[in-house]
Amino acid sequence: MAWASLNRIVTAIAGLAFCLAVASDAAACPICIGFPKNTDADYLLNAQCVVLARPQQLDPFQYAAHEVLKGEYDGSKFDLLVDSATRRMLDAHQDRHVLLAQATQHGPWQHLGTTTPEFESIVRRLITIGVTWDGDNSAIERSQFFVRLFGHSEERIRNLAYLELGRAPYAMIRPLGRTISRDSLAPFLDNRQYTEWQGLAILLLAQSESDVDRERILKSFQDCMQYGLVTNLSAWTAAAVEVDPMGSLQQIETNYFTNVERTKEELDAVFLAITMLGAQEDLGLRERIIASYEVLLHQRPQFAPRVAQCLSAWKRTELSEQLTAISLQQRDFDFDQTLSIQRYVRGVAMASKLGPGDE
Repeated sequence: MAWASLNRIVTAIAGLAFCLAVASDAAACPICIGFPKNTDADYLLNAQCVVLARPQQLDPFQYAAHEVLKGEYDGSKFDLLVDSATRRMLDAHQDRHVLLAQATQHGPWQHLGTTTPEFESIVRRLITIGVTWDGDNSAIERSQFFVRLFGHSEERIRNLAYLELGRAPYAMIRPLGRTISRDSLAPFLDNRQYTEWQGLAILLLAQSESDVDRERILKSFQDCMQYGLVTNLSAWTAAAVEVDPMGSLQQIETNYFTNVERTKEELDAVFLAITMLGAQEDLGLRERIIASYEVLLHQRPQFAPRVAQCLSAWKRTELSEQLTAISLQQRDFDFDQTLSIQRYVRGVAMASKLGPGDE
């Protein structure tokens, strides 16, 4: 491994604990769409038994346990057939196996794919180290394990590390974007096969200092606006605001929030992006986003409940009068939506009566 790459990984790991400590209670990144709820790591860590298997000698269409990696094998039959492609691959590579996991004793077996020696080595380490991930530091320790594998040359390992990072809060992803190389993102950014996974790569790209990368982000955001694209719209919006906060927010107001032809799907995606950014610690950007909310509410008052929730979380009072006026009008809000506005309005009123010294 080149020293430059090693230094980037060491820097990423060093900053990881701090990032996660800040974001430990935050939700997973809302824009890293397309991720499965469970990764291979979840299945391995939650399984009561994990085995490496190969086809039986007497019946090549049935699996036989070759080695138990975790727990105790209960002797149950593997209810999985060896397909011809897997059998040919295993015949050609005697050092490879199929990874099988069983969630409960005597329960069904899950096929987690074939292993290369490199992936098998990672599985062994994951199973051994993963049992120690418990308590408040478990998320930090788990992420430290996988961030070392980001950008790995083997596709399956690279994908697993990417999926694991995609579950992290944006407060953690943001600083890591400054330590992850552009080459590590290329397989996800430049391959249409990963379109549904590109949200994370786009957010990481937004931290690049390269003029080429920044131009790509702004151009992609312009394409979204011009052609009404919604695929990865949240990610491109967030990235554009990261690159050019004031200019991009002005474009959002002009091209989305005051444009009556924009669809609900487009507006939801853009709102999600700037709300995620507003939840970060940049107070100047948060104030500018609140100003954009005001523009949005004039044209689209149906966003009032979501705006009220954001302002309540951020303890901001700027739009209380506007939200009060909306709450007094007849709107198609359900009970929970109405309640979120009322709670915000009442909270602002109570805070103003108490005064800053009494809060």
